[in-house]
Amino acid sequence: MTKLKRCYAFFLGEMEKAMAYRGAFFLSAIADVIPSLVMLAVWVAVYQRRSTVAGFTYPMMITYLLVSQTVNNMYSFRNDASRSISSQIRKGNIVFDLLRPVDFVQARLFENLGQSTFKVLLCVLFFLVFKLFFPELSWPASGTYFLLFLLSMVAGYVIMFSVCVMSGLLSFWLMNSWGLRNARIAIVNFLSGSLIPFFMLPEWMQTVIGYLPFKGIVYTPTMIYMGQYDMKETLFQLGLQVFWAVVMWLLTRLLCNAAIKRVSVNGG
Repeated sequence: MTKLKRCYAFFLGEMEKAMAYRGAFFLSAIADVIPSLVMLAVWVAVYQRRSTVAGFTYPMMITYLLVSQTVNNMYSFRNDASRSISSQIRKGNIVFDLLRPVDFVQARLFENLGQSTFKVLLCVLFFLVFKLFFPELSWPASGTYFLLFLLSMVAGYVIMFSVCVMSGLLSFWLMNSWGLRNARIAIVNFLSGSLIPFFMLPEWMQTVIGYLPFKGIVYTPTMIYMGQYDMKETLFQLGLQVFWAVVMWLLTRLLCNAAIKRVSVNGG
């Protein structure tokens, strides 16, 4: 219980920080919407020339784009854990976090949750606004699918968080993760399905990506929301997400233990 209270303090601290810097927070949220608008403009132009693309009608594609972008923005690369970890390592402040009587990875998790709370609310608001301008945007396939969609998002969040923490922990070896972070953003955007829907990729590429954890970040939750899987396939995909969430979390803990051994302090 005491450990939970300590982690909760990190959660509250990040929420207060988001409220203190409201201007930067809202500008960041608005900036996340711009890529969605660009992608919408492109696909609206595409569907002016054809009725379906890879078996997806215009309403289906609008729903996929807006749901996948909303999910991706909720995870928001701008508040990922790699930023704070790499910054603390670069400045040398990491030693203070390691001396605190709280688990390093769990502390970063609660920090990220604190940052994400307001972001989730804003993303939901933006989604409702998009619904006004794009009536083709569908609601969840059913109440059951919506609940499964929420569970899928939780598993996807754990996968995304683990990926971000691991990239940040690599700063113990690289000292500067700027290039790694940009590469990770590009790779995850592609492999998660937020940039290009998987059903538009060659079959061999879909098969390869299907074995990776990144699909569970955006693509799987979106397809569950749309009811594109039957119930049996939905439960299988959700189970696969949970499997990867556990694996990625364990890998994060292992990398964290190895990274801490790399810490060196001048004069000691």
